[in-house]
Amino acid sequence: MRLKIVYLGLVRSRVGKKEEEYEIEDGSTLLDLLKSLAQTYGKSLKDLLNADEQNRLDPTCIATVNGILKDSSHGSEVTLGEGDTVALMTLISGG
Repeated sequence: MRLKIVYLGLVRSRVGKKEEEYEIEDGSTLLDLLKSLAQTYGKSLKDLLNADEQNRLDPTCIATVNGILKDSSHGSEVTLGEGDTVALMTLISGG
């Protein structure tokens, strides 16, 4: 299936583009997508997303699907569909 991926903030700087259309297997989850993107874009993105073997994502990674915030700590439970738009960003910290 084909998705639209929008990259924001630090994720955009690691990927080097604002957005793209991305092909992934039917029935894939948000976690599957992030693992696939980490493979495509290498260590710098993988380290940023920090998807682990327990199917959890780094809590500083924020993902929306079609404009709705998804619980990134349970990425394996968020099933994606054809034509979805996924936006990826990280929390901003500092003070």
